[in-house]
Amino acid sequence: MLTGIFSPSKCADCKLCCNFHRSSAWETPALNEAQIFLLNELCVPLEKRPDGTTSFFLNFCTDSEDEVANCPMLNPNSGCTLPREDRPFECRIWPVRVMREHSRLVIGIYKNCAALEGDAFEKLREFTLSELLPHILEYAQKHPRAVREFDTAYQIIWKS
Repeated sequence: MLTGIFSPSKCADCKLCCNFHRSSAWETPALNEAQIFLLNELCVPLEKRPDGTTSFFLNFCTDSEDEVANCPMLNPNSGCTLPREDRPFECRIWPVRVMREHSRLVIGIYKNCAALEGDAFEKLREFTLSELLPHILEYAQKHPRAVREFDTAYQIIWKS
């Protein structure tokens, strides 16, 4: 969805969105039923989270909060191994995120995304508001567990 805005090499070098500390494991994407079925067919390890959603199982080897685990679908050399159309919605729109601030939906852009250099942030903001917004709102309505709690690491670009 966002390949025309970001430098693919910047994303490939960074991979921030595909690496999780033990303390941020809750940020793995909530998978919908079709994705769960596909990933089960591919024998990808999944886990139920305390909030009732299913996501990727992250293989942490120690109890350290600083340990980092990669998404099981990440190939360190080539990026995500899932076809673009089969990737979780949250992955396809990253660094855009739909969140709940009190009782309102908000859409924000992660402030520390390395790919947001130059005019990329403004291009992403414009694209999100003009093209992505209806898709994000539709997805949030169908999959309310994909709506995250508000996080100040995101710059709000839209509020309901």
